[in-house]
Amino acid sequence: MSDRRRQLAVALLIYTLFTLLILCANVLNYVGERDGTLETMEPIAGMILGFVAIPVFAIALPLWLARRWNLEFSFWPRRKNWLAGVGVVFLYLCLTQQQSVAQLATMGIETGDFLVHFVSTMMFHVSYYPLFAVLLLPVVRRNFGLASGLVVTSALFAVYHLSGFYYFPAGVTLGLQVLLFVSFMASLLLYLWTENLILVAMAHNVGGSIGLAVNGTLFNQVDELLVVTVLLMAGLLAYMVVYELRHRGRPYRDGWWLRVHIDRQAS
Repeated sequence: MSDRRRQLAVALLIYTLFTLLILCANVLNYVGERDGTLETMEPIAGMILGFVAIPVFAIALPLWLARRWNLEFSFWPRRKNWLAGVGVVFLYLCLTQQQSVAQLATMGIETGDFLVHFVSTMMFHVSYYPLFAVLLLPVVRRNFGLASGLVVTSALFAVYHLSGFYYFPAGVTLGLQVLLFVSFMASLLLYLWTENLILVAMAHNVGGSIGLAVNGTLFNQVDELLVVTVLLMAGLLAYMVVYELRHRGRPYRDGWWLRVHIDRQAS
């Protein structure tokens, strides 16, 4: 087996184990609610998510393998104008979240409550970017090309939501599966153009947190979820910033990042 095929097999194995752990946590909560043992099952499910599935399989292993395999990734742009990236992502959010923001404004949610909610939802909308964008996308792309890399990674992202049937039951519907596929492909395209994973992940959390709120799910409690999320996300963002500061001079693969005509004129 070639190195590329071996890397693909390992990356898919990590994805599979991550998805199975998410499924396990959801099953525990489902059984607990059905049998009246939720007080016992919920903490166990939380430990699986907060101490194994997300920190190990969504963050640590993907980041370690990406460096070991010399995959191409960028947490902050090295050549692109970061202000232009912010502008494009902001415009994208305005166009896609206009209706949701208008609905949110009528709900009367306190600013402090939404801030806690926004931070808490980073666990569900930011933590998996190392797995999908830093590991799976480059590995699949190495084997099958850009178009297949985008399609396969976005499909895997949508399918992963099937394992969250208890926490996110809407994710198992066909309509939302299609929406998840399309929205994540848009996120990947924005990442490949902006070279800014931090920006794209945070933008994803903006849309995700608003979507959850307007559909009746508000994580506004200062609890274990918030604490674990703050610790994990602070560590992840700190790693991204420190890595970029220490490795700004690493080789730049021009053929890997997306460029448009205006980029070529500017250069």
